[in-house]
Amino acid sequence: MKELMKKILVVLMIALATSVVIGCSKKTEAVVEKEKEIEKAPFKMVMVTNVSGLGDEGFNDAAWMGFERAKAELGADIAVIESGEQSQYVPNLQAAAEQGYDLIVAVGFLLVDSVAEAAKQYPDSHFVMIDGIVDAPNVVSVLFKENEAAYLSGIIAGLTTKTNKVGFIGGMETPPVIRFESGWKAGVATVDPAIENTITFVGSFGNPGAGREQATIMYKQGIDIIQGVAGLTEVGIIEAAKDMNTWVIPCDKDKTEMSEGRQLTSSIKKIDSAVMSVVNDTMKGNFSGGVMSLGLKEGTVGFPDAARDVVDPEIMKIVDDIVIRIISGEIVVPSNRDELAAFKAPSI
Repeated sequence: MKELMKKILVVLMIALATSVVIGCSKKTEAVVEKEKEIEKAPFKMVMVTNVSGLGDEGFNDAAWMGFERAKAELGADIAVIESGEQSQYVPNLQAAAEQGYDLIVAVGFLLVDSVAEAAKQYPDSHFVMIDGIVDAPNVVSVLFKENEAAYLSGIIAGLTTKTNKVGFIGGMETPPVIRFESGWKAGVATVDPAIENTITFVGSFGNPGAGREQATIMYKQGIDIIQGVAGLTEVGIIEAAKDMNTWVIPCDKDKTEMSEGRQLTSSIKKIDSAVMSVVNDTMKGNFSGGVMSLGLKEGTVGFPDAARDVVDPEIMKIVDDIVIRIISGEIVVPSNRDELAAFKAPSI
């Protein structure tokens, strides 16, 4: 009888041990499954616009193109928070951080102070500042060498004008717009310093009516090409070019379609490519705060392919040569007014 009890006890102990092992195994499998679920969770990214918002046909839309690429190519979960006024910048950034987005992209120099504040409040959130510098470990600041793109546009305008009168309409005198202005003026002067080059600012990135009014005045004065750098205000400049049947050079992206045959070229910067670069790094766990400065060498500024269908081929040959000389460092395009004052135009 005692032998039988011992055998039963042994069997029970083995059964108990087996159940514990199986239980542990099941728990481990559950943990693994949970980890897999976490790994499969979509990368969440949100864009906080400036007051121009989506539909500005400018840098907000250009940045959103990067978001759409991230969704299509990388499966990212994308969202946008549009700012109706500047007082909403900080609350919108805070809301994005509270909602746990993996990447928060702020668009436009006017958000610099707001991003600095939000980044300090949410040190574990990752921010991208387009067109401005925020010195914080959790912020990637993306700058573009707009001056290089505008220099090429200035060359094209200088070689194309029939009246020897060209112009520039800016929204506000922010650092990116000053870079555009400096490159534009240097490009025109490289062709011929005697060309009359009218520069004006309308004081807003969100007033198409003001852009249209100012451009119309300038076109009526004999200016036959205008470089616009004005966000949503630029839509009005383009409308004026269509009204007056003359040339306009937009900025940030190719606006051939909306210009309806009046776009000569465009001073583009590929914000979508910059966004994709940061998204790729962040998804791989390689997010690193700091400044990215992107220009012709990086293939992120320049002119659209559509320009070759409009601009005289002989002019485009000159432009192609200048691109090579800028990339090589032979030509250093001024990026501000002080550098412009000291700029010595190269021969072309």
